[in-house]
Amino acid sequence: MKLSVPVQVKGHNQDGEAWEEMTQCEDASHGGASFTLKHVCFPGQVLLLSLPLPKNFRSYALSDASYNTYGLVRSILTAWPAARIGVMFIGRTPPKGYLENPGGRYLLPGDAPPAPKERRKQKRVDVFLNLRLAVVDSAGQTVREEQTVTENLSREGVRVMTSLPLSKGERVVVEDLARTFRVRAEIANLFIGKDGVPRLNLHFLNGGAPPALLSAAGLSPADL
Repeated sequence: MKLSVPVQVKGHNQDGEAWEEMTQCEDASHGGASFTLKHVCFPGQVLLLSLPLPKNFRSYALSDASYNTYGLVRSILTAWPAARIGVMFIGRTPPKGYLENPGGRYLLPGDAPPAPKERRKQKRVDVFLNLRLAVVDSAGQTVREEQTVTENLSREGVRVMTSLPLSKGERVVVEDLARTFRVRAEIANLFIGKDGVPRLNLHFLNGGAPPALLSAAGLSPADL
């Protein structure tokens, strides 16, 4: 049922670093709940939840003000600046191995195994360049744009900071402020940095990094 109550969420990133966030529950049942989170999550992640859940949805602690339960992330609807997370309640104790690896991925019987991590084939170089990031429509007209700064660069892509409402898989246009080059890129990943600023990992389309971009960074193809 629809349920709007505060939720304290505690989790860990894949490196084991702890984080905590207050949010609002959107709906709940005896088996789980959904809410939005600004922290990046992934299917199979275990979160510790504390919320004033109605008694008819609880399996224990019927008289406690807050219901404390571990939840397993089962679905994610990605958006910016927050994603809608669906969790399954798994009870007052975490799954086996959680204490040793709280940032791990925990699967249910029947879940497909996670894809192996892709090894980065291209060297990345830290560079700081002012660029323009644009979202264009099917007619090539700019819908939204911003000036941004790169953080690193490779032959295949670049990482930039952003304030635009974007999602993984969307395509954008990258160009320098003088418009001497223009290249299309796909958002391969979106995450929130430790400073709270979203970052985009962009994959260049149609031939990789343009020579003018490498030149502006003071690099040559041999450097990458």
